[in-house]
Amino acid sequence: MGRRNRKEIEHEGAIYHIIIKGIEGTDIFTDDIDRNKFLKLLEEMSNSFKVNIFSYALMDTHSHLLLKTEEANLSQAMQFLNSSYAHWFNYRHIRKGHLFQDRYKSYLVLNPRYLLSIASYISLNPVEAALVNSPEEYKWGSFRYFTSHPTYDIPCWLKITEFLELCETSADKFVNFIKENFSEKNKKIETLLNEITEPHQSNLLKNIDNILIKVEKYLGNVKTNKNLRNLLIYLLVKEGYGIKELSNSLHLTRQSIFRISKKIEKDLTTDPIYIFWLNIIKNRVLI
Repeated sequence: MGRRNRKEIEHEGAIYHIIIKGIEGTDIFTDDIDRNKFLKLLEEMSNSFKVNIFSYALMDTHSHLLLKTEEANLSQAMQFLNSSYAHWFNYRHIRKGHLFQDRYKSYLVLNPRYLLSIASYISLNPVEAALVNSPEEYKWGSFRYFTSHPTYDIPCWLKITEFLELCETSADKFVNFIKENFSEKNKKIETLLNEITEPHQSNLLKNIDNILIKVEKYLGNVKTNKNLRNLLIYLLVKEGYGIKELSNSLHLTRQSIFRISKKIEKDLTTDPIYIFWLNIIKNRVLI
């Protein structure tokens, strides 16, 4: 069966969860300049195409948007956003070719319950990726604007009031809903952590600090290179180093160490380059 024309699911007042991914896992945001430019274009799209933005999270290799189109013009709006950003990104980074993987993915949101669930998923995405320990800490996501923090100026194009009305809830209840989801996941992770961090590993040499020195000397700084940090975490967990010790040395929560390890384990099944990188790290700093 042929792919449905995107226009068939476009209509006035439709709400969508949009996912934009970099081609072959390419970073679509390399620094804060890139992210600020994307948000500026998002504002322009909102104003020019009458699109109401409810939630967003800008990750390194992809972004999530939760939005409502006042007119049946999702394709035009997204074409403007993606093509404008890709052209700017390629010019700035002196590169050619496609930036995004195929077309963006769009999912219709048909009821308040699903809307709330998607907003929760987007808000917790940076936590799941172990970029922060709590969703309000993430600078490049919309969740922090729901917390009424006095130092945050809410963008005029972020339609928080309309979103809350559609969800039939308040800002405080929305924040509590996200926090409860976050807390529940942490409880499950904590149970698993208690099972895998027993003291039977005590004979292993816990020289993580020395390993970090060697990593910085031969490969780079784990504070600025998250891919390097995450691969090292996965490798050390597999080598038998304790999650508690890794948590202390890298200044991350035990939950974050666990999430990173599981994420890399999943990535290894889809991208063989990770195996290549792991072998480099192992040969440089562990052997």
